[in-house]
Amino acid sequence: MLSPDFNRNYFELFDLQPSYQLDLAQLQLRQQSLQSDCHPDRFVNAGEREKRISVQMASWVNQAFETLSDPVKRANYLLELGGLEARDESETTSDTAFLMEQIELREEIDACRQSDDALDCCDRVAADLQNRARLLSDEFLQQFDKGELTAARQISQKMQFIQRIQQQLGELQFELEDF
Repeated sequence: MLSPDFNRNYFELFDLQPSYQLDLAQLQLRQQSLQSDCHPDRFVNAGEREKRISVQMASWVNQAFETLSDPVKRANYLLELGGLEARDESETTSDTAFLMEQIELREEIDACRQSDDALDCCDRVAADLQNRARLLSDEFLQQFDKGELTAARQISQKMQFIQRIQQQLGELQFELEDF
């Protein structure tokens, strides 16, 4: 195995143009191909250097795939490639109207927990969250494509909030389905 160029960005690794809009099926196919080429099992009889490189390469491919397949991580990665420093995970938005919406969404999730039709309630909130995530993704893309990286970064923060609430809702749905 040749030494991989770990200086390439994730898009280059997957032979993709840096873009927020990705064909996730194509990304997955490329990931499977790269994993097949560098999987440590293929290098069981190789020397220690080749084994080490295959492990490093497999890890790099996994990290790149995880980043590019997640819309929030992909947005933040693009911003980093654009020259903005990595965002602190605890960084929050100063948009008070948006923060109030987040409080309301969390209250809706809590109401679902108490509802007689808890799973139906969760489905309604999930659909609303999916719509909000799609709208924010569209807004991010518009700002990013215009080169408005600071505005795009603010939107990516909002995208992260929505994603966290979606995860919380998913946990509630899992909890409700277990009963």
